[in-house]
Amino acid sequence: MSAIYAFLFAYVKEKLYLCAQNDGNMRKIVFILLFLPLLLAGCSCPQHKYHIAVSQCLDDAWREKMNSEMSRELLLYPDMTLHTRIAYGSNELQCAQIDSFISEHVDLLIVSPNETEEVKPAVSRAYQAGIPVIVADRRVSGDEWTAFVGGDNVRVGELMADWILQKQRAMQRPIHVLEVTGLPNSAPTILRHRGMMAQLQTYAEQEMMPVIDSVMGSWMKDDAYRAVTAYLCTHPDVDIIVAQNDLMAIGSAEAVRDCDAYPEGSVPIMGVDGIVVGLQAIVNGTIECTAAYPSRGDMIIETAARILANEPFVRDTILETLLIDAGIANPMLAQYRARLHDLETLHIVQLQSESRWQQIQSGRTILIVSLVLVGIFFFLALGFLIYSQRNIKKEIKREILPQLEEVQEAIQLNQRDVAFGERMKQIVEDHLTDPNLNVEFLGSQLALSRTQIFRRVKAITGKGPLDYIRERRLIRADELLRTTDMTVQQVAMQLCFSSPGYFTKCYKDYFGKLPSAR
Repeated sequence: MSAIYAFLFAYVKEKLYLCAQNDGNMRKIVFILLFLPLLLAGCSCPQHKYHIAVSQCLDDAWREKMNSEMSRELLLYPDMTLHTRIAYGSNELQCAQIDSFISEHVDLLIVSPNETEEVKPAVSRAYQAGIPVIVADRRVSGDEWTAFVGGDNVRVGELMADWILQKQRAMQRPIHVLEVTGLPNSAPTILRHRGMMAQLQTYAEQEMMPVIDSVMGSWMKDDAYRAVTAYLCTHPDVDIIVAQNDLMAIGSAEAVRDCDAYPEGSVPIMGVDGIVVGLQAIVNGTIECTAAYPSRGDMIIETAARILANEPFVRDTILETLLIDAGIANPMLAQYRARLHDLETLHIVQLQSESRWQQIQSGRTILIVSLVLVGIFFFLALGFLIYSQRNIKKEIKREILPQLEEVQEAIQLNQRDVAFGERMKQIVEDHLTDPNLNVEFLGSQLALSRTQIFRRVKAITGKGPLDYIRERRLIRADELLRTTDMTVQQVAMQLCFSSPGYFTKCYKDYFGKLPSAR
């Protein structure tokens, strides 16, 4: 932009000199002085902003998380603006909103479809209109889309099946499973159910096949509550419930609580999403576990930026899904809350920067009016504006970008902590009956020193390694006492407690009651 200014200044200076040679051309000098501010004002207009449209199918907590991540990532791309519309679970409304975005000639469209087959024609119309389309979370069939960013819903279904089989092995009989699904034509509903059934069929020849029944919760807590309540009234033998998102899992838990045929907490429940309310429900004991299904709004915006800049991008991005239980839900919840605080801080910084940019725009308007009235002060005012703009840009880069880098680094550390916690938990679970399970053993398995093990385990679980191992053994002991014919002494010996008396003391300290065999 400074090169354009320099060219225009030189051009006008030459014209003023030529006009001054002719005393009869003073009117031309006045004309140039009046025209120059308008010309330069046009040159100094803000650069083109890409209009990115977002069509969200719902306004639930998981999508609020995605929207928040997209807004935060947008701080890195000042040439992009975001316009979000929500369909509130209506296929017709979402199609109409997408068609409206097409008529507005948006630069890029991000779609999280409500029901994929019903919304697919509108997505195809946008793609055929030359608008790049990023499909988020829920796939649409065919290839009339530009990029996909979402989790592996088949893998989610496999995790659900693994949890079902774990419960069935503990009960040692075919169990009755109630599946609470989303909308019937939604890709996550179809793929999660398909992945679950395929995984169960894989083990059907070696193990007992569970009895699977399904009700539709439409992704909503209240709908799930009504559907599960109606089912439980006529089926008093449900052993466990798997819900395809956390909200439906919480609604199912409330239905079990209000059903006289089921004592509160008697039906273990699994959810999907890993959102804050889901983690809180695990900590409170409302549900047992959830599959952490990442939203990654930041990755969606990064992909959009690459598409708009004609840079290479990954067309099909599959995000990893992890199972979260009570052992790691609490530290993850603390991390989420810290992250929300960081996002609120970033939002305040963003508002401050936007206010400063608005001040610049107001300054430009005042400058143009002043230049039209008093052309002689134009160059001085323009120089002051450029100087101020550069200082503000430097200030933004100095203050905002380091905060963004710190937040992104914290998010990466959180993800590594989750992976470490999963690996550590699996090692401990696999060796609960091993008397050599101690800090040194964990260190050898995880390739960490004794000091590193203490620090990492304490940061993730809030406990020391030995306390964590004892806690997992007590939880296993409680399960064995409830589900097998083993005596207290047998359980204590199998789980490597020094004596039945010591086991009884630890059990009472943890559960608040004495152990007793089933």
